[in-house]
Amino acid sequence: MDFGLIVDLETTGLDPESEQIIEIGLLEFGVQGDEPPQLVRTYGALQDPGVALSPDIVRLTGLTTEILAGQSIDWAQVRQYFQRASIVIAHNADFDRRFLERSGNLQGLTPHWACSMRHIDWPMHGFRTLALNYLAADHGFANPFAHRAVFDCATTFRLVAPHLRELTQRSYEREFQVKAVGSPFDAKDILKQRGYRWDSDERCWFRVVTENGLLAERSFLAEQVYKRQQSPHHEVAIG
Repeated sequence: MDFGLIVDLETTGLDPESEQIIEIGLLEFGVQGDEPPQLVRTYGALQDPGVALSPDIVRLTGLTTEILAGQSIDWAQVRQYFQRASIVIAHNADFDRRFLERSGNLQGLTPHWACSMRHIDWPMHGFRTLALNYLAADHGFANPFAHRAVFDCATTFRLVAPHLRELTQRSYEREFQVKAVGSPFDAKDILKQRGYRWDSDERCWFRVVTENGLLAERSFLAEQVYKRQQSPHHEVAIG
């Protein structure tokens, strides 16, 4: 049996340079041959950041400064999960990966990461939104405790299990960031449905696609965004 790992973090904010992890959730699953992946074990723990939580984080997670007081993550146990995993999956993996790398608690480990947000072509499967809890609702179930780490891991596992082969294969492909430079204002909704996000610094929409998806993305931009006019989009290799 081969083992994979799903990870989710809750943090005091969005910037790993200045914010801290306050909760970790891990879900280990096993895969044997062509059988569906099976849940093996889970781990969840809280971490006292030593600072008061902002009202926004309290509202989002339901955690409070008092709940976190004196709590700590067993990082030795977390390392054991990562050491056994052939693949580590997170929804919006860049976020979780940056926080874990910044923490230094996984130093010396080189896990292979996959992102359940971008390494599954959700639009191709008929789903317009990429947000975890909206994806769950579109699949006919609800995450009972959104933004609590273990529950988010379980939601992610249920979503990716039927697409595990696709996710794994795409996670090894070279990736490109496609920027829809100078796109018309009235194209914003179709770009959002396609999975593009707004870059406020460069003031353009962007999306990360694998090398195999570049041709389809160029066609989408030419036909539906720029309406066959000259396409000023940019492509930058990022992996």
